[in-house]
Amino acid sequence: MHEFSPLWIPILGILMPVVLVPMIMLLKHRTLQREWQHKERMRAIEMGIPAGAIAGGGVGAMGAGVPIASVIAAAVTSLAYQPTSSGDEVPVFAIAWGLAFFISILGMASALMLAHIQGRARNQAESLHAMRAGKASFDPDAYDVVSSRG
Repeated sequence: MHEFSPLWIPILGILMPVVLVPMIMLLKHRTLQREWQHKERMRAIEMGIPAGAIAGGGVGAMGAGVPIASVIAAAVTSLAYQPTSSGDEVPVFAIAWGLAFFISILGMASALMLAHIQGRARNQAESLHAMRAGKASFDPDAYDVVSSRG
């Protein structure tokens, strides 16, 4: 068994603020950020801006996060792999990095498609919002209607 040293008590007492202070600051910042987002959404609703026009960072996070995570996983696999014989390392590295490349391409392609779909939905929401406001999206005086001539 390990013997408990009385020196650990002051060391842990000194190190506790190193963990607690950043954690408390992070939680406070996240609370303020949620409050700011709520105020921004409420202001957008008051101004009549569609709610979908505000959000949109999730697709970018997916498009960047999936490739980063797959490359990190391939790097960890490459660093942690201990070959059992002299010819084993190449197939494992090729599989790890090949799958990281494949997953990265799929993640970026999915994010691109979702961004395109989200952009189309945003455009449709904006055009519907323009029609709800009572203002047409075209100038009716710019067209000559036969029935108006008499």
